[in-house]
Amino acid sequence: MPPDLPAHETGSAAIARQLGTSIIRGVHAPGSTLPGELDLAIQFGASRNLVREAIKTLAGKGLVLSRKKAGTRVRPRADWQMLDPDLLGWRLQAGPEFDFATNLLALREAIEPAAAAAAARHQDRAAIDAVREAFERMVAAGTDRARFAEPDLQFHKAILAASGNEFMMAFGGMIEAALAAFIGISLRHSEAPGPSIPMHGTVLDAIAAADPEAASAAMLALLARTRTNIEKDATR
Repeated sequence: MPPDLPAHETGSAAIARQLGTSIIRGVHAPGSTLPGELDLAIQFGASRNLVREAIKTLAGKGLVLSRKKAGTRVRPRADWQMLDPDLLGWRLQAGPEFDFATNLLALREAIEPAAAAAAARHQDRAAIDAVREAFERMVAAGTDRARFAEPDLQFHKAILAASGNEFMMAFGGMIEAALAAFIGISLRHSEAPGPSIPMHGTVLDAIAAADPEAASAAMLALLARTRTNIEKDATR
């Protein structure tokens, strides 16, 4: 029987996700060789052409290297395109291990405070209004966690967009799945999301007041709370 695959995925994309997740989980360790095309076609109940397309997808993400007569070998983790949106999503589906979550948070701590400071300097009023709109939706959601998550995600993405820096904007799109996962972790705690709302408001106020230093500090404080929640989650 072929592995169960999400209903929205078909063809090579579904096979790539299943194989990619297996590689991430260590079923196929770095340096190991994947089964041949025919074996994979039988395993997934698919054509060899679909399997071949899936392998090409994985190769493009740095997960595997295919060579004639040598087969398809899993590449070292250092070669993986860690910020690829699909790869991030697969890693999160496999379960966000503590090291993965904290390493990615460290990247957020390097970029998001700088983005908040840049937004405060750039003063794109329409972009700041988008941050404010997301914040107001968070306030309206109150303690309703299901309603709170989406505007929380949009708040962080809107600040990256408000920075005026196209690379920071692209970062938001790349790690959207990871941002959603971090928000999910934060909302698992009994007191969430209440205490974080004024902290988001402090970030917004500093940006609107054109105070880069305060905006950066407020974002660092907000992310420090996220780090605390991740550490609490790891001890459960």
